[in-house]
Amino acid sequence: MKIFTSIVLFIILSINVNAQDWHFSQFYYAPLTQDPALTGNMGGTARVGINYRSQWGSISAPSVYSTPDIFADFQLMRGRFRGNSLGLGVLILNDVAGDGNLSTMHVQGSIAYHQSLDGTNNYHISFGLQGGFTQKGIDPSKLFFGNQFTGKGFDNQIISNENLISTTIYGDIGMGVAFNGQLNKYSQISFGLGAFHLNKPNESLKQKLTLNEVYSKKVAHASATFGFNNKVYMFPAVEYAFQGPSKEFVGGAAFGLNFTENKRKVGTVIYLGAFARYNESLIPTIGMITKSLKAGVSYDITTSTLNKPTNGQGGFEIAIIYNNLVQSKKMRKTYCPKF
Repeated sequence: MKIFTSIVLFIILSINVNAQDWHFSQFYYAPLTQDPALTGNMGGTARVGINYRSQWGSISAPSVYSTPDIFADFQLMRGRFRGNSLGLGVLILNDVAGDGNLSTMHVQGSIAYHQSLDGTNNYHISFGLQGGFTQKGIDPSKLFFGNQFTGKGFDNQIISNENLISTTIYGDIGMGVAFNGQLNKYSQISFGLGAFHLNKPNESLKQKLTLNEVYSKKVAHASATFGFNNKVYMFPAVEYAFQGPSKEFVGGAAFGLNFTENKRKVGTVIYLGAFARYNESLIPTIGMITKSLKAGVSYDITTSTLNKPTNGQGGFEIAIIYNNLVQSKKMRKTYCPKF
């Protein structure tokens, strides 16, 4: 019975891994994986961030399902072109999944142009491009196949007849568009659409010439900040991603308190929130936002068919972003906390 359960879990996890890209529950803290147009789309001149996600540890140990990434982007020439600016960024992501150590190293560079839509530079539309390479690898010696099942377990001494290669490398292209606007001193909105794998690269790990195209992926996203008397803040955010047959909707909101004693300034905002991934998990989150630092922690509580074998345990995630808010006097604006 234990062997049967393990096989069923392996099938469920394999379907989930192969059907879609990596994802983050705190998607609002992973701008370059969400939309290339968000490159350099921030209040300051430079931004550096890290995300780390680990999931399914209760049923996959000692195997690992983890996704760390690091990104940096810069805003250039703002103030020289009547409120317009350029954004440059780089993203490095490494996704590791399962018994075969299936790994995906994703290295991307991105560029974006931000066009001001009004004389006060409160509203911008952005266009972004992203390109780079992906290295996908696997350890065939750690995999088991159907013909290696003996009835009592798997025997890796039996020849599998699967001709696999350990590594493949392919180019990857993405693009996106986004809009953001500052409604007043303490409220703003942002929404957009990112598209990835537009060249539909072949990621096959078989020695023989086999076509296994990566589905193109589209990500629609929206977020906002609503400040009430500069004391209470609400941060709603949603993301809808679809890639081939897979679809994912994540949405929710966080509420924060401004802990500064100066009623005219925003100091440290501490927030609590609840999000949900439709038909999959509930996601409580906690974090803080200051002028130069954002940090959040979340945990996925599984509500799908994996709820019983995982005892509801899903994915732990942490995100940290440092933002340099140095601005020219000409372009300096009221600081508005936001995801």
